[in-house]
Amino acid sequence: MEENKLNYNPLYLQVKDVLMKRIVDGLQKPGELIPSESRLAADFGTSISTIRQALALLVAEGVLVKKQGKGTLVSDRKVKISFLSWMGETRRGEEILNGLVRKFEDKCPPVAVDIIPTTYPETRATLTRLISSGRAPDVAQIVSHWTSFFASSGAFQPLEGLLSKENISSRLPEQDLFGGTYQDRIYSVAWGLCPISLVANRNVMRAAGVERLDSPMTLSAFEECCRRISAIDGPDAPAAFGLWYTPGVETDYLNIYTFLQAFHGEFIDENGTLKFDSAENIAGFTWLRGFVADTRLFISDIWTIRKRFADNQIGFLLDGPWIKYLLEESTGAPFESNFQVLLNPVQSNAESKSWTYNHALAICSQSENKLYAARFVEALTNDRELSGWYSSQVGILPPNLQLLAAPEFTGEFFSTYREQLRHAHSLNARNPMFEKAMFLCVDAVKKILFEGASIEKELAEKQYYLRMLYYD
Repeated sequence: MEENKLNYNPLYLQVKDVLMKRIVDGLQKPGELIPSESRLAADFGTSISTIRQALALLVAEGVLVKKQGKGTLVSDRKVKISFLSWMGETRRGEEILNGLVRKFEDKCPPVAVDIIPTTYPETRATLTRLISSGRAPDVAQIVSHWTSFFASSGAFQPLEGLLSKENISSRLPEQDLFGGTYQDRIYSVAWGLCPISLVANRNVMRAAGVERLDSPMTLSAFEECCRRISAIDGPDAPAAFGLWYTPGVETDYLNIYTFLQAFHGEFIDENGTLKFDSAENIAGFTWLRGFVADTRLFISDIWTIRKRFADNQIGFLLDGPWIKYLLEESTGAPFESNFQVLLNPVQSNAESKSWTYNHALAICSQSENKLYAARFVEALTNDRELSGWYSSQVGILPPNLQLLAAPEFTGEFFSTYREQLRHAHSLNARNPMFEKAMFLCVDAVKKILFEGASIEKELAEKQYYLRMLYYD
């Protein structure tokens, strides 16, 4: 058997690991007798004393129990694993998360999942604090571009060998695996694929006299729609666009990144070459400055923007596919009743580009139950029943390519995000300094869009400091 091809010493630990994996994978169920020592010795091609050493460890850990007159059985005790997640920060999100955990526990009776609740803004600090105190969760929900920071400090466990080969091979390399890789090893995988795309409020469009929206719109057509919304009079007149801006948060740069992509701008290419002061970014920031000056914007944090968008006070925003359940919770109506997702605006005859703000899962190195943690990640991302149900409830795209093609992920909403995904890629955040670099980019956004700084000089200055941060 492939699992018996053991390549490291001591031998009894190899046998123990294989037996443990059989139990975790459900090949040996709670209450079942395991094969006799002589049978196991024949299976593994080892001595009975080696088998006894391995079994003794599993008994000491409570995985196996010896019953007088019966033999050695798989313990029926529950193994607890902890899961840090922000999915429960809304009422509907909490219902979905709890339902998912119950489904997993029904399919994997030996495991009990303890949810560590947090909110998205607090997740990174909470995870850092838990790791620092030696109380890291077994599994953590993150966004992909946090991977290198935690992996570089040894906080995350490489996933090759823990997740199945089928799980890894069923994923998109550029839109998923690239984002969770550090030093050529995979440390996180997408829980859901989340390309950023343009979302329109149908009610605001009607109020502005906009009857039809192309997907994608050209940038000039998008600007015209925003001008028509900005022309609506009255104290309750809606803003045309919701711009994320909460100083000190890296998403303030990533929010406008989609518009830079329309000009083929980027922060850094896949080879690690910084491109912040490129001609493409200069063109993108030039367009953005004009757009900000000519458009009635609502500038705030994303949570406030989403609320006002749901209340018909904003015409457009950029967001990921999780917007489906958030807006449905806010309005009490199906997404399509009030909103429409569109491919990102483009220059004439160009391809609509995006980046993936993937919700991802990582296993912490401190976990004492890595195999069970891996079973949990495997189920959440590769099990058709669990992953498919969760993705359809939340609105995110499942990472399994076969599941992504399932009938439940058709329809206008999913089809548009799936099309956007085809032209999306993971950010190159493989340098552990990526998060610090984002603060330099945010400062450039502030100075260019709101303080009138020279675009060329500001981007050149930031490129200089970015090089120092990344390469020196």
